[in-house]
This record gives sequence, C-alpha cells and structure tokens, in this order.
Amino acid sequence: MKEREYHIKIHSRSRFIIAMIVVLCSLSVLIVEYLPRTQYKIISILQFIAILLISFYIANQIGMAKVKVIFTNEGFIHVWIRRFFFSWERNIKISWDLVDNYVFQEDRTFDSFIINLTNNTRYKINRLNVLPVKDDFKKLVIDFPKLSNEYINELNSDNQTKTIKQGESIYASKSFKWVFYFMSAGFLVIVLTKVFNPNSETAWSSLGVIGSGLIFYGLMIKGQKKNN
Repeated sequence: MKEREYHIKIHSRSRFIIAMIVVLCSLSVLIVEYLPRTQYKIISILQFIAILLISFYIANQIGMAKVKVIFTNEGFIHVWIRRFFFSWERNIKISWDLVDNYVFQEDRTFDSFIINLTNNTRYKINRLNVLPVKDDFKKLVIDFPKLSNEYINELNSDNQTKTIKQGESIYASKSFKWVFYFMSAGFLVIVLTKVFNPNSETAWSSLGVIGSGLIFYGLMIKGQKKNN
C-alpha cells in the first residue's frame, strides 16, 4: 500500500501548564513591582488580559512540538520535526502487529489520540483545541480506523485477519464516573448554599465555570454510553 504522511502539532500538557503558571506569575510580579498602580479598574482588567494572552502564547510555544506520522506497510513512524524544549526523544517506529486498539479522547483544552499496544504500553499524542490549528490531526483520527486495518491485513500473509478496534476512553471507566458523580453532588450542595445564603462568598461566575465543566464531562459520559 502507498505510504501516508500526516504533519501534526502536538502538545505536552505538563510543559504547557508549568510554563503557563511560571510566566503568568512572573509577569504578574513584574507588573506589581514596576508599573504604577492605577485606580481605574478597566486598566487593571486590560493588564490582566494582556499578561494572560502573553503567558498563553509563550506556554503554547514551549509546550508544542511538530511531528510527522508516516503509515507504511510495516508499521507507523513518528518523526520529530521540532522537539519539545529540553527534550531529546528519538523517533518512534511501531509495527502494526503491536497495535491493539485506538481511542480518540476529547477534553475541554486538549484532545488526545491514543493507540494502545499489545505490550501494555501506548502511543499518545495531545493537541490543544482552544484555538484553531492547521495540521493533519483530524485527518489522522479519521483515517486511522480504516487504514490501520488495511495495512495489518496486508501485512499478515497467513490469511488470518486481525481487526484493530476502537477502545474505551477514560469517560467510560467506572472510576471517572464515580468522580463525576461526587463532583456533581458537591456542586449541587454549593449551589443550594449560595441560593439560600446570598451572602456566601462563592461567586456565581465561579459556579458557572464549574457547572459548564460538569456539563461537558456529563455529555462525554453520555456519548460513551451511546457508542456502546
């Protein structure tokens, strides 16, 4: 079969989060120490938005790498085009015989494509989904189920067909569901406390952020039930 290439911008969650926290805190300290204080709230809000955007941009650059994923008859190859900062990982080559199943896992900030292997390890790539990114990540996710099975069945010359199926994401696990139910119960208690005690220090904006997160993960759990 013909080789297929996919050029993807991948992200390291840990590098992104650490860089975001360090840069955001550093810029905040610099503003407090070296910029004159202002009595206008709008200026303070604009300053916060500015350092937030700068921190996000720097964290995105630090936490991002560029790779080329190549499908061949023997397996797929992960080639580094631009590595992560302070990283020296080697290129990765995985035989189709090692592939067990695959999972596409959505999240509020990062989407993940995971290939579980028969040796109890996995190949995983994360992609930031907050901003539109021009690469082949979505195409890879769409093409993999069909192409992987075509490659592996062509590789096996003994007429024994092997099927690479879709696996279960974390949203289908019992542990995640129990955490979700626990968080939902706690959120309900906080909301009721706020309703019956308007003087509570809990802000409605904070409850809105938490509530939107619970709605998102609730939809992910519901989607897994439909798929099953």
